Amino acid sequence: MANILKRMLIGGAVAAMAGIGFSGAALAQAAPEDAWVKVCNTDPKTKKEYCLITQELRTDTGQFLAQAVIREVTGESRKLLHIAVPPGMLIQPGLRVQVDAAQQKEAKYTICFPNACIAELVIDDEFIGSLKKGGKLVITTLNQQGKARPFDMTLTGFTRVYDGAPIKPEELQAKQEQLQSELQKRADEARQRLIEQQRKAN
Repeated sequence: MANILKRMLIGGAVAAMAGIGFSGAALAQAAPEDAWVKVCNTDPKTKKEYCLITQELRTDTGQFLAQAVIREVTGESRKLLHIAVPPGMLIQPGLRVQVDAAQQKEAKYTICFPNACIAELVIDDEFIGSLKKGGKLVITTLNQQGKARPFDMTLTGFTRVYDGAPIKPEELQAKQEQLQSELQKRADEARQRLIEQQRKAN
């Protein structure tokens, strides 16, 4: 886990997101106030602290839907919002990011992996302020038929997580293991329901 976080914070969010399968810092199936997670690390060479504030969406059975990652460096005003969505979406014209009913912002795709495509948007303190005041972050992509596919992310608890201390690696791992256990339980229950439906159909 420590190596994963180091890659995320120093090696770049995009490569890490692909390498860990979008699960290294994802707690979206927890309570809404725990949906956002903050992890930080200090580059020993530059002495700069890198932080990621992230939320991931998954279905009840664990299927990946979307992830938002805010990447910032202490002392630098420029921040990046990395957004990951499933493959198969239209690459052009990119995707749109919106806080509540505010004006949408366009984000262009930068790279696609077998398990997801990633878009990037430069943001600033004003955008962070809108996230703190907002109720939801809406990420809208276009499917292959050109139809909008929105993903809603709660902003409950965002301010507390953003302004608060980062989560400790061991605590993150414990929560991640708890999430994986819950997702496995839900997947097993869904599979059992499907088996019972097939039995009744026969």
